[in-house]
Order: sequence, then structure tokens, then C-alpha cells
Amino acid sequence: MKVSVEQNGLLSLIIDNGRQGKQHQGFCQSGPMDEEAYWWANYLAGNQEGTPCIEIIGCAKFVCDSDAQVAATGRNVVCLVNNQSVSPFETIFVKAGDRVSIDCERMGSKAYLAIHGRWQVPSPLGSASTVLREGIGGLENKGAPLGVGDTINIETPTIQSAHRALAPKHWPQYDLSQPLALILGYQEDKFSASEKGRLFLNEYTVTTNINRMGYRLSGSPIHSNMTKMRSEAIHIGAMQIPPDGQPIVMMRDRQTLGGYPKLGSVSLLDVNRLAQAVPGETVTFMSQHYDDARAAFLLNWQKRLRLTGE
Repeated sequence: MKVSVEQNGLLSLIIDNGRQGKQHQGFCQSGPMDEEAYWWANYLAGNQEGTPCIEIIGCAKFVCDSDAQVAATGRNVVCLVNNQSVSPFETIFVKAGDRVSIDCERMGSKAYLAIHGRWQVPSPLGSASTVLREGIGGLENKGAPLGVGDTINIETPTIQSAHRALAPKHWPQYDLSQPLALILGYQEDKFSASEKGRLFLNEYTVTTNINRMGYRLSGSPIHSNMTKMRSEAIHIGAMQIPPDGQPIVMMRDRQTLGGYPKLGSVSLLDVNRLAQAVPGETVTFMSQHYDDARAAFLLNWQKRLRLTGE
């Protein structure tokens, strides 16, 4: 099957679950900005875990040249087939020539389109994920986003899988009125109690200076008593505090090393929520013990297994 790109939105990238164990070689982890939505898209499309899909910002349109089954997920995602609204978070069966349109109600949020089958795309260093900065991954392993006229080849089975749906009450929650959990790190003692209190007592605005590498926030400045430090590895969700005191939360395409003090890391579950935030929205933070963060992650994983019967 060939999937043609008729409209590519603001940014449409082929991604999968990322490059594991390659940061020591200088390659970023990459992968889906919203891992929860990505995982559900592949499950609902009948794919194996780790199958590539398309991460979309803005309105994108695709045409399959044969019958296919797809799924769309994300924050307030809107899915149309031949200009007719269809439900997200469930299997969608399309006919050859049908036009599938994917968008989000909030400009800047991410949608995920999974298409059933074996994607015939390069997997450099074990991943098809597109990294613009590194020029790796994507349709031709050039690190380029999908463009109008591009064609994705997908090897499809002769027998379709069963219809799957996720009840709305189980959809990922993107409510930003609830604080994001921050796990304090080993450099927290480089911030005074008043500086940490300032972070947890104030709102921070998502700025326009955001991308797959990191999210810059704006609010009451926080300062560290560190005057210099050596560059060191950066974990997903790490909150760096640069000299201006405005937090930067590192995301999927973060650099492998950084030299700013780190107050801690946003929990893996809440990285998904932050990834779906758009400029102008505000977030708050709460402190979470790493044991509680781990328990929340495992409970969420158990919920997936329970809902999918695996």
C-alpha cells in the first residue's frame, strides 16, 4: 500500500519509540513527544509496539491507494474521512482513495496517525524517528519532515485486525490546571528553599520558544547558587535553569549534554501533558518523590494492559 501526503500541516514527522542506548554516541533519544497518544494510536490501528506513525502539528491530509485501517489520537484531535467526522481513539477502516484529514482543535498540539502494517522506511541506529537537527531518520533518512507529494510504502496483511476502541473516559488527560509532577534531582541542594518554593508557588507560561528539543517557560525567575559546572547527560523532562532563571524542560530531541543546573525532572507521565501544551497556556509544578513517580508510571502501564486485555 502507498500512503500519499496531500497536505503536510505545519510539521509532520515519521516517528517511532526512539533510538535507545545511543546517547553516548551523540545521538538524541527522539521518539514521540506524547508517548501515551503514540502508544494508543498503534494499538488501535492493530500495530505492534514500536511501529512508526506520523506525528502531526496543524492540518495534514493523506490518501491510501488501497483499503486500510488507521487510528488517530492526541489532544482534542479532529479526524475526517472524506470530510466526514469520525471518532478518534478507535480503529478507522478506510477504502482505497479515501482522504484522511488529521488536525487538533488547539494549534500547536500534536496528533498521531497510525496506519496498520509494516512500514517500509529506513531505521538508522534502530529507529525511524526523524530528527531535523541531526539530519537522521524519516522517509529517506535525511531528517526531513514529510512534504506534499511524499509517499510512504506500507506492507499490509491480507486479513484486517479487529475493531478496537478506547472509551472516552480512558483517553489521556491533558488538563493543565493540575500541576506537573517534578522529581527533584541531586542538584536540588544548589537551590535555596525560597528558590524551590518560588517554582512550586507560581504559574509559568509556555512561551513561543518551544520545539521537540525543549520547552522554555516564563515566570518568576529561579536562581541556583552554582557558578559553574561541567556539561553532563540530560534525562527526558530535565528542568534546566539558565542564568536568566526561566526554566527549560528538555524534551524528546534534547541534546545529549548540557551545562545548566537542573532542579529535577518532570515525570514521564507529565512530559506527555506538557508536550501537548501550546504557547500562552500556563502550568504549575508540584514536588513528587521518585518512588511515587515510579508507582504512577507502573500503574498507568498496568491500566494499558488491563484495557487491552494483554
